[in-house]
Amino acid sequence: RSSDLDGLWIIDQHVAHERILFEQVLRQRAAGSVEIQQLLMPLVIQLTPSQQFEYARMAEELNAHGFETEPFGQRTIAIKAAPAGIGPADIEQIIFDILEITERELPSGSLDEIRRSVCATIACRAAIKVNMKLEPKKIEWLLRALAACEYPMTCPHGRPIALRRSEEHTS
Repeated sequence: RSSDLDGLWIIDQHVAHERILFEQVLRQRAAGSVEIQQLLMPLVIQLTPSQQFEYARMAEELNAHGFETEPFGQRTIAIKAAPAGIGPADIEQIIFDILEITERELPSGSLDEIRRSVCATIACRAAIKVNMKLEPKKIEWLLRALAACEYPMTCPHGRPIALRRSEEHTS
């Protein structure tokens, strides 16, 4: 009799890495031990009036997630530090994503739900990209880290990480 693990497993590397990072970011945020990277030059971004309003509400929360920010003139903020592991190109987009999440979810969602959404956003942007070719060592690390996750079968948004094709289908 074949076990549930037999057959061909297809793993989405981006979604798998997203789950690993999500659980890591969530643990760090809960422990207040988020690793941060100082930026060589502050990243200055323009906000719309609604983003400015959300920023005022979320500045402390952004800080707790490792984004060191401060108002910088009219509807502009300067980002001086960001969570470690996030590429400079993704920092601005993550801030905008977080402000959008708070605008959408804060009226009805709890702060805890918003924290989970913020952690999921950071994990998604920092995760290995879909078509990136991985070295065998990186693949091995990814599978081990995934196996150590609390919920290794879905990403934080509920998408499946792995698909299994059983022997019967592979003829």
